[in-house]
Amino acid sequence: MVDDPQTHAAFATLLRAWGDALVANDPAAIGAFVDPGWVLVGTDGNAQARDGFLAVVASGELVHSELSSALVAVSMHDDVAVTLARGVSAGTWRGTPFRDEEWSVDTFVRRGDAWRCVHTAIVPAVGPDET
Repeated sequence: MVDDPQTHAAFATLLRAWGDALVANDPAAIGAFVDPGWVLVGTDGNAQARDGFLAVVASGELVHSELSSALVAVSMHDDVAVTLARGVSAGTWRGTPFRDEEWSVDTFVRRGDAWRCVHTAIVPAVGPDET
């Protein structure tokens, strides 16, 4: 369960690569990071399944121009990892610009030699990071 430096570095790299796929607005690349049953709970409190999220990216309804995050912690539990990160998400949603500072909690499961996200919860970040 300890957030050791090697594990922290590996998940920081994973989250950066996933963020790069989101900024590329590439549904196939994004899909490679998430499990078929992935569910995202967004800052609006609504839950969206993997296929729905990838569809709004493919249609251009959701376009990311920036996604940056700093990994704060990783909790390991055998073949499950939970990450906590704080960052910025920016782009357009149905043509309306957005730029949000947010916390993200992602739950990953090990699938063979790879980690796939099964759940993501995003909440607005308010105030300084005091972790």
